[in-house]
Amino acid sequence: MKSGVVIAKKAPTASKQAIVYIIDTSPSMKQFYPPSTSSSSKNAIGPSDDDINIERQTRLDAAKEALIGLITDLMLQSKTNECGVIVLHTQKTKHHLIDLREDDLKKDEQEVTNFIHLTELSLVQRPSVDLLRQIQSISISSFETHIDGTDSSNTRMMQNRAGGFCDGIMLAFSSLKRKTSGKIYNRKIILITDAEREVNIHWDQLDGTVEGLREIECDLAVIGLDFQRSAEYHPPAVLSATTAETNATTTSDGAPREEGDKNDNKANAINDQTVDTSTAKQLQAAMIKDDNEMLLISLTKYIGGTVHAASTIQQILKQASGRRIPKSALSKIELQIAPSVTVEARISLSTTKQSFPSLKREAVTLNEKGEVEKNVLGEIMSTPVMNITSHWDIDDPDVEVELVKRAQGYPYGSDLIPIGDMELEGLKLRSVPRVTILGFAAAERIPMTVWMGPTRIVSGSVDSRRACLAVSALAQALYGLNQLAICTFVKQKDSDPEMGILAPLVEDQSIHVGAEKPKVLLYVRMPFADDIQNLTMNPLKDHVRMDDKATHVCNDLIDAFMLSDTELNPASIPNPAIRSFRKTMIQRALDSDFGGIVHGRIQNSINDMDPMRTPLQMVEAGEKQTKAFRDTFALEEVQKVGKKRKKFFFSHSEEDT
Repeated sequence: MKSGVVIAKKAPTASKQAIVYIIDTSPSMKQFYPPSTSSSSKNAIGPSDDDINIERQTRLDAAKEALIGLITDLMLQSKTNECGVIVLHTQKTKHHLIDLREDDLKKDEQEVTNFIHLTELSLVQRPSVDLLRQIQSISISSFETHIDGTDSSNTRMMQNRAGGFCDGIMLAFSSLKRKTSGKIYNRKIILITDAEREVNIHWDQLDGTVEGLREIECDLAVIGLDFQRSAEYHPPAVLSATTAETNATTTSDGAPREEGDKNDNKANAINDQTVDTSTAKQLQAAMIKDDNEMLLISLTKYIGGTVHAASTIQQILKQASGRRIPKSALSKIELQIAPSVTVEARISLSTTKQSFPSLKREAVTLNEKGEVEKNVLGEIMSTPVMNITSHWDIDDPDVEVELVKRAQGYPYGSDLIPIGDMELEGLKLRSVPRVTILGFAAAERIPMTVWMGPTRIVSGSVDSRRACLAVSALAQALYGLNQLAICTFVKQKDSDPEMGILAPLVEDQSIHVGAEKPKVLLYVRMPFADDIQNLTMNPLKDHVRMDDKATHVCNDLIDAFMLSDTELNPASIPNPAIRSFRKTMIQRALDSDFGGIVHGRIQNSINDMDPMRTPLQMVEAGEKQTKAFRDTFALEEVQKVGKKRKKFFFSHSEEDT
């Protein structure tokens, strides 16, 4: 046998997503979400739910709204993303496994077909507007099974437990495996449930599902409505044959529970004859919910993913939204540190401006009946609209000017200087994507007033350990010397170069001895001479001074409106224009008769508070300081001159003049 070095081939990175959403429709989903806080709002700062006229939602309504938002976001990210939707605890049974012929079923799949009360709204495919409308029409269907016989009570209990989240996860795995087996996808299962209903657990099939999900690298995200626990497991824990025996025991309904669990006290309380019926039912429901939470945490632990105790729709969207890796994060460049030192690196956008998608003109194909024609996937068949411009001879209007006889030019005074596309190509710099360091300078020599966005992150290539080491060493050296690197950046092949700086990316501003040092570089664009505007501002007059009273008033105003770390956090504030656009898209997709727009900053529900508004309790607490500021810096009305509008300026005393 020949000896040699085995090089592990890195798996290709997937940019296309395949997500299966599971939504619970058990009767407990009729409860309000979040629970009413009117009873405890008297001691809280700010108005209660009764003081604010807010329409409250049920758990199912909140889950449907969040699910529609997640699928809409998936559709806007990329037209290649795919998803499926499974509804739990439905009166009817409809999914892809029962539609298959028994001859084509495998043994494990044939057992799964016995699962009832599950409805698959959509297979894993590109989502459509019809899917959003089906989700909007989901309702809670309460059902009871009546079967005559000696075991009617046990059978009825098993029937009413059917269609739970365990069955939904197994069905989701079958759907993902059927569509994405052997293909490159980012796979994920998202479960939205309150976990307050007993479920059937087929342990043999569930164990196989866990192993299968680990094999295809599919994460499980559980969004728990009114859950008490949260957990995160990345990567998943190692499976062992004795895991279930050593870490958990089995309750009466088959759900795992840790030894010494607090539910033992609840079970004893239920058996106590002094407890009334209503209290016993509440304790029983709490024990079921607690067991289901522990079961979901255990599944997530060995599959990989998160369990999030969500209390608002914003938290659901934040935890469940799957972001695909942007193309900018995969960009490879050359980092030239010195004239003869070049390493492989990656550069990716850190901040970017969000804007509305461009409108697309399409010509819809109609069938013989005049109806919009669709393909086998249910997508509208259309073709792009092309604009063709014709130019006619000025001397002979009947003669069209041929394309080879047309010329493009730039206006120069009263003339037009012809410059064609080939001449413009000659003006470009011939270069591969590259960041070239020209030299170094002290950080104080480059003011932040000339920094231009967006920012980018430069790191070493994952395929080269030496490149990562070189970039990390350079970042730490710049940080230690308090210097910046002056560089040029060619974004694409043969594109125009940019002037910029490379700075060490410091995540924690309070770096101390022993703390983690910067390992990557931050690229910020700098202007050329023609990009800088020299503005001349009128300076304030020398006699404008702040007395002690005015200084104290300003200080008090600032102290009164000091924000905490959790309020007005720019990392969690959505763009109101983008949010309004997406809500309008959803509303028009669900209601074809809707012709208006949905404002993203209108307070429609308790879960839709405007994040770009000063907190209400802070406005009330700072009312005194605001009044003092207005009294100290009063505005006076300027007399209207002609048709100009009235203007208000800060007044000044006669002594200042």
